[in-house]
Amino acid sequence: MIRNIKEQDLVICADLLQKAYNKSPYNENFVGDNAYQYILEKYNNCKNDSFVFVDDNLEILGFIFLRLSTWSSGPQAILEEIVVKPLNQNIGIGKELMNYSYDYLNSKGIKSVMLWAKNDERLLNFYKKHGFSMADDFVVMFKNSN
Repeated sequence: MIRNIKEQDLVICADLLQKAYNKSPYNENFVGDNAYQYILEKYNNCKNDSFVFVDDNLEILGFIFLRLSTWSSGPQAILEEIVVKPLNQNIGIGKELMNYSYDYLNSKGIKSVMLWAKNDERLLNFYKKHGFSMADDFVVMFKNSN
């Protein structure tokens, strides 16, 4: 089942993020409170347009954060985050979250969806299966501060 995200879901979502992102292909280092802080910031910016996937026991197995905005072509969405519990990946939960989100965004009149993804074949193939393509005219750049 997919439902709107609630503030009481954030601790579990932060735990899922930490478990998913602290391993390959991300290899991030979410420790302590920083995963919760990251999720809280996403929630504060996206709470009205974001969802969790829960199983029959009401355990949260995944979530998606969407941020609605406006672009030159009209209303757009930015897929800020999609995470599925590592033990439950590759069984269709991400696909269900994406399809639910498309229906939701279509109901809102959204014209396009944009996202940033790690340059990893498995992840890129997931997004390609959902109709996304690499932009020829945009580059994501990154710099560590010293």
